[in-house]
Amino acid sequence: MASRRATVIGSGALSRRHDQSTQALLDRIEDRLIDAPEGLHRTGPPASAEALAKAELDPEIGALWARWDGLEFGNGEACLLSLEAQVEATAVAAEAGVLAPGDRVVGELGPALLVIPADPWEAGAEIVMVEEGERAPYASSVVRLALGLVAEMSLLYDDDGEYREGLFEEFGTLTARAERKLSRRRLDFDPDAPFPRFRLAQILRRAGELRAAKKELERVLHCAPEFEWAYWELGRTQLDIAERDQPGSRGEATSLAGAAESFEAAAQRVRDAPLRALFKAWQARATVDDEARTALAMIVRELDPGFAAAREAGLREAIEDQDQQRASELLALGLTIEPRHLGLLAQRRAVEEMPRPTAATPDPEPRPASTESRSARGGNRGTPDDRSADRLGPTAGKSSRSMGKSSRSTTKGRKPRPKSHNKR
Repeated sequence: MASRRATVIGSGALSRRHDQSTQALLDRIEDRLIDAPEGLHRTGPPASAEALAKAELDPEIGALWARWDGLEFGNGEACLLSLEAQVEATAVAAEAGVLAPGDRVVGELGPALLVIPADPWEAGAEIVMVEEGERAPYASSVVRLALGLVAEMSLLYDDDGEYREGLFEEFGTLTARAERKLSRRRLDFDPDAPFPRFRLAQILRRAGELRAAKKELERVLHCAPEFEWAYWELGRTQLDIAERDQPGSRGEATSLAGAAESFEAAAQRVRDAPLRALFKAWQARATVDDEARTALAMIVRELDPGFAAAREAGLREAIEDQDQQRASELLALGLTIEPRHLGLLAQRRAVEEMPRPTAATPDPEPRPASTESRSARGGNRGTPDDRSADRLGPTAGKSSRSMGKSSRSTTKGRKPRPKSHNKR
């Protein structure tokens, strides 16, 4: 009895500490809302006790809605839905077949949905992002997500509520420098957020900071061990490290073996055949043994008979765009699976003659998947290519922002409008 009583008392003390910590974070959000430019954010009134009880949210999650029943950030760049709107949004998304059992839609980030999964531990995060059928563990908690979004908006907007200068490229995508800064700001307030750290790792890899990228990805996988795209990105990073190692060295062999293991781990975590084929193709590319590589190529062709043809279509587009790095990757990946593919072989010289990016010309950030042609993605079959991970979040929710415009969807059931403006 004494032991049980101690346990109960200890649990109560722990619960109080969690509540105090949550309330402190909510106070920080409120302070930032007050300091923000007039009208940049919108807040709803506190949810009623009846509405909170009906929602059956975990107390730490419900604490946010107990203070604001709906939040809109940055002129609609992102939002957390009111409790009432969550019910409708969840029903609409469920009918569209984009949710997993037990998902509850609680917000939007650009065109993506933010959901609370049935099992956050299994999902790798309390908040999961869902877009175009893809899922990604996004934020460690809804309260830290809100705090990070408010802090992030202070980097995007000036004191007049206008976009700051120098953040965007010609076509409205964020510069790599701006996205790196935004990712780090989000991680300042949510260190265990898997997706912002994943995006930071991608940026670091493209900048050639391979060891730093690898370290970030290992932390992502510590928090979200089932996140397939993190394994894929880790494999690419290890493959890049191998290319820097001395040929034939132990370091090269270790990096290649690690890359193959990472790509295999990614493939094991997906059911979609074309996506599995993509990961297995990368595994084949990192495999040194000829017999093993041939066996993997056969698996890829069985999973996705049009794999090489889709790479050829993407390759032609990359050549037209003068994207040398992407063209080289598509050519190498396609020939790994079908070494005698005439369409790919015919483009080899064109790729070799393309100017290589220099230190003064950084690797451009990939375009959102929504801007890809059907041919680049395998026509109606929706074959994924190497930009598929980039449609999950910041590329879709931030990099697709146009100057002075919100990228929010207006789909029925997904556009809550909290009515009270932020305090000034």
